[in-house]
Amino acid sequence: MAGLGAGRLNDLAVAAEAVLTDVLLSTREGFLEIEASGADGAFEVRITHPELEERRMSDLSGILERFLDDYEITATCAVLVKQIG
Repeated sequence: MAGLGAGRLNDLAVAAEAVLTDVLLSTREGFLEIEASGADGAFEVRITHPELEERRMSDLSGILERFLDDYEITATCAVLVKQIG
């Protein structure tokens, strides 16, 4: 990943940290699975977690919109996409 813009990776890190914080505040137990991949000039992080009935972070979508190019949030998964190329 040499040569990637630090700002773009930093944005992805901020978004991933927000999702992880939300999951840890919103569930009491379970497993997290984090996968990362890159293709077509984009970097994708997929965070699978226990099913959440309610999210604790009220503006998670706003944070993700600010720092990512695309994302998807479900009760059991978050997919974060950032263009890197």
